[in-house]
Parts: sequence; C-alpha cells; structure tokens
Amino acid sequence: MMHFEELKNPYTLQFSFIPPKFIERTRVTNEIIGNFIRDVPTYRGIFITGVRGSGKTVILGEIRNRIRNMENWISIDLNPESNLIDSLARGLYLIPELKALFVNTKLDFSVLGIGVHMENPELVASNEEDALKMMLNALKKFNKKVLVTIDEVTYSNDVARFSHALSSYAGENYDIYVLMTGLKENIKVIKNQKSLTFLYRAGVKELDGLNITAICSDYQKTMDISRELAEDMAYCTKGYSLAFQALGYHYWNALSHADKPEDINVSDVYEQLDITLAELAYDKIWDELSANDKKVLTIIKELSSQGQGASVKVEDVRKKADMNSNTFTTYRTRLLDSGVVDGSQYGYLSIKLPRFDKYIDTEQMF
Repeated sequence: MMHFEELKNPYTLQFSFIPPKFIERTRVTNEIIGNFIRDVPTYRGIFITGVRGSGKTVILGEIRNRIRNMENWISIDLNPESNLIDSLARGLYLIPELKALFVNTKLDFSVLGIGVHMENPELVASNEEDALKMMLNALKKFNKKVLVTIDEVTYSNDVARFSHALSSYAGENYDIYVLMTGLKENIKVIKNQKSLTFLYRAGVKELDGLNITAICSDYQKTMDISRELAEDMAYCTKGYSLAFQALGYHYWNALSHADKPEDINVSDVYEQLDITLAELAYDKIWDELSANDKKVLTIIKELSSQGQGASVKVEDVRKKADMNSNTFTTYRTRLLDSGVVDGSQYGYLSIKLPRFDKYIDTEQMF
C-alpha cells in the first residue's frame, strides 16, 4: 500500500502552469509545433480555444517550452493587457544572447529606455515599431525564429495594432509566429474584424477532452486504486482538464486522512469536486450565460434526466423552450460556443461539462 501525504499531493487546483500530473494532448500539440517549424508554415498565427478549465494555458506552456528548447528558436510570453509591440521589443532585448547580438550589430534602442545611446550606430529606433522591426531583421540574418505566446487574448486596440504590425512583418518574411489562447466568443470577436488580416487568417484549434483511458491509467497508478474505481472516476471527469486535477486532488487528500482506502466516503469526495468546479469555473461560466441560454440548458438537463441517455433531441428541446427555429438556433449556437453543450451527434444535444447538471440543480434552489 502506498503512503499518502496531503503535502505531497501531485494534483493541483492552481492555474497558469504545467501541473505535476499532466496528460498530454499529443495530436494537437504535435500539429501546432509541426506547423511552426516546417519550412513554409500553414499558419503564422494560431488560436487555441476551449471552455474555461479545459487546459488551454497548460498546452500553451507545453508548446512554448518545447519550441524554446529547439535550436535557433526564441519564445516570448506577453501580457495581453500590455502594449504588445513595446513589450515584445523589451522582452527580446532582455535575453542576454540577443542583447549582445543587437549591441554587436550597433542597433540603438535608447528611445525605449533600453540599452545605451551608441556612437555611430548602424540604425536608431525612433519608436517601438521601428525597434521591433530592426530586431527581427537582425534575428533573421542570424537564423533566429521568434514564437510569441499570449494567454487569454481579447480584442483591444492594442491587439489590432499588433495584428497590423504582424502582417507587415510577414510581408517582410521575418521569422515571427504567434500562439494565443482565448474563449471562443473572444476569438470570434477578433476574427470578425476583417481588417485584422493577420489574426483573421490565423488558424483555430479547439481542445477536445483529455483521453479517458489516460486519465484512468493515471489515477490507478498514482493512487494505487482498483481499475474499476479508476474507470469510474475517469468517466466522471468527461475528459475535462479541471475535473481531472480536482478529482485527483480531493481523492488523494481523502487517502491521506484515511486509515485504509475502504474508509473513504466517495460521496464526500464528489461533493468536494462539485464545490471546486463551481468556484473555479462553473460560477463564471453560468454568470456569462443569458437568461435564455440558462433556460435552454435547464431544459436539456430536465429532458436528459427523464430519458434513457445523456443526449436529447434538438427538436424536443426547441418545443419545450417554445422557440421558433431561428430563435432557438441562436441560443443553441451560443451554448455550443460556450463549451457547455455538446452537439457532435447530429440532431441531439447533451451537457458536455462533468456534473454540470448537478450545478444547475443547485442554482435553481436559490
């Protein structure tokens, strides 16, 4: 029997970093990396999208780390709320290897407050756009490529300005590429700005759920539990990244306080899971839904509980909602985009997030 200590819990409820227990999305990771490193990339920019808690930040970090370790590649992570062009120029200059390169090629960036004013410089930047273009030109001569990553991007004037600059850099054939994460509705807003040529043409990768078999294997090995229990827990997560971490986290803690595994009250573990999902994701997701979104979602939950399976007919939901086809299509699309509802089976809808039906029941009590 393994020894469990709460302080050594390998599962985590933290965001924005690669957790100790990490299940790779090998296919999409390799697709994105393969796109950037090929001789002629299909996309210079790619969005990763998915519902809150689906692991967008984790896969962004994994890809950034893998590319950073490749020869001649540089990666810079930018704050989406910053002046992106200025932040990128400063970030490049702060890398010691690149700073030495810029100094040796006599590039003067003193206008940005970085570096020193040079005597007889080759080029002098008058603003951050000039500075970044000079840097990219120098990096191209030394076969250096830059991957910019931005987590949870939303539309802003600065994002628009950055997109226009990226179009210019692509026209100059500078080796700069951008990987961004964002909610689907936020990415739609950006891509609906047809003047933002670079981001309008960026690729979009929507994250699928984690592999259930991989989750099962992880739980079984990490917590030394039976295959049957590991399968039950894995299927409960529905492949939702946050649920994988949260359920593992709470079950490990239960093991650390139990004299023997059979003493664990699994219902208590799932109750803790429900609280965590609500606090870290579901409350925010629910707040972002309109009244009619919630109405349609509640009907899906009610019909599902009355039937034989999780999926319900689209037409049955529409009739019970008392909506015409055009009106219902609007809310159906919104729920699909939110990641709460699954419409992959033609003519049917189901709740995609684990235990979200129970969350709806809780909300209706208040």
